[in-house]
Amino acid sequence: MLNSASNSKLWLLILLFPLIGIVFIPSKANVYEWVFVYYMSYDNDLSPFGEVILGDLRNGLSNSKVAVVVQADFIDSKGMKRIGLYYADGKTHRKETVLRSEDSADEAELRKYLKWVSKKWVAKNYCIVFLDHGSSLNHMCLDRKPSANRNKNRQFGSGKWLCASEAAKVVASFNQKTDRKVRLLFLQQCGRATIQNLYNFADASEYIMASPLIVGAPNTYYTKTIAAVSQDPNVTGEILAGTIMREDEHYTLYTLIINEQLKRLPEKLAPVLKSFGRASALFRPESCSHLFEYESEKFYDLKSYFYALNSANNNIAGRELDVFFEWCESRLIVSKAVREPESTVELSYCGLSIYVPSSPNASTSYNFLPLYRQTELEHTMKLISE
Repeated sequence: MLNSASNSKLWLLILLFPLIGIVFIPSKANVYEWVFVYYMSYDNDLSPFGEVILGDLRNGLSNSKVAVVVQADFIDSKGMKRIGLYYADGKTHRKETVLRSEDSADEAELRKYLKWVSKKWVAKNYCIVFLDHGSSLNHMCLDRKPSANRNKNRQFGSGKWLCASEAAKVVASFNQKTDRKVRLLFLQQCGRATIQNLYNFADASEYIMASPLIVGAPNTYYTKTIAAVSQDPNVTGEILAGTIMREDEHYTLYTLIINEQLKRLPEKLAPVLKSFGRASALFRPESCSHLFEYESEKFYDLKSYFYALNSANNNIAGRELDVFFEWCESRLIVSKAVREPESTVELSYCGLSIYVPSSPNASTSYNFLPLYRQTELEHTMKLISE
């Protein structure tokens, strides 16, 4: 039996329990329905668009169900900013924190940013968007001046790029730690819809949207998309992507894929590569034009290139190609949108692209990427004669 002193303490704890709950248990009011997470590496010629985009994002907010966070790096040397845009007390707010680092092309800075998001901006659903230029296969997010005062970056006199395969690991970790609440990953950069690049992000989200072509700037979807989600937060990643496709005017082709099927890409691609691998050498297609080029790297429409390669080599993979692209078009690709094409050619693109090395020796440059490690794609590329 408890004595009177113990009994008094017990009653005190019972009386204080609701207060303790208020202090230590997060209120549901602090959990957003959606948080849009932008990585704005604009320490380059895109810097003037930064505030325009931030204003458009803020203008879309109309209630406390949706918030937007941005890590922005502009062409100045004042440090990167973490910017929170949210609605409270009947109006929108902007809260900024200036970071010491100027290095937006550092995967460690991306990791710190997403860790901050997971702690400070809890949500039921996330959309992650990478802005900036596209580049070579494993490069994204150009930082012209990563940090003039840091010795490790002095080698990047003409600029530094974020490593796409490492960035994918960071986003995948965030997705796992948030119980897989990343509904859409939008790679809002030129030429990012290559199968090699997309497969890097297979664990990063439920859906990925990207383009195999050039993407313009600053883009026009921000306000109406945020407003639409604010009014109906029960949207899916697929519906969200459709809204962006409809409201944006600065693109030619966007493709939406589902990662549940993307994970099966090595398995589905294997019969095609096996058929090509029967040849001791492959003749390079002569009539296939590339979609996107950065320096010496060229990216081709996946379907056009594989069928052209097949045609140039006595149709050795015809049946396997038919099966593979039936899967791509019916299961992997959820939707695609073509906006104001310059010609009817764009309408024929499958929506996915492939990086093709300029020579057999160049095919070893990316053999560390997941798709190369899990398939015979590198071997197939080496078979293609110069």
